[in-house]
Amino acid sequence: MSKTELAEHQAAKWGRNYAESDDGYSDMEVEERRGWRVIASWGSDGWDLGHWPYVMFYVRTGGWVEAGQMRGPVGDGVAQGPPPPGELVVLEAVYELLEIVEGDRTLWRFAAEEDRAAALDYLFLWYAAHEERRWSPVRLADREALEAGTLAVDEKFRGPYRDRQGVTL
Repeated sequence: MSKTELAEHQAAKWGRNYAESDDGYSDMEVEERRGWRVIASWGSDGWDLGHWPYVMFYVRTGGWVEAGQMRGPVGDGVAQGPPPPGELVVLEAVYELLEIVEGDRTLWRFAAEEDRAAALDYLFLWYAAHEERRWSPVRLADREALEAGTLAVDEKFRGPYRDRQGVTL
């Protein structure tokens, strides 16, 4: 996925509600109550996804979607409820991705789980390049290829952490 493609899936942005949370760990508690699952260790060796507790990623599947339109969060990010009785809608699966950066939230929505996975690949590599960790598969010099969507992600850097036998933990 390219930077431009990711931007096309952005559904909303909003800041921290200090009445609910004041740091990354309390953000996690709030979002878990809303049905989000935080992503901790990532890939075969459990690399960081983001930069805990300042940058954390969450996923959620489901939601009410009107055909041709993404029904999004309002205000503090609480998703709208089901459509009013009698409203003709087509319900579709929605694969959501939430990034929280020091309280500021960005929500992306995808029609396919594979697209959300491609977005996670992009974001993982973006943060890995920025951090320039010794295990990182990319460096800042690779940022142009990453943003163009031409940088491939090795399978070991995908999906939730798996133990040496391949069991997801």
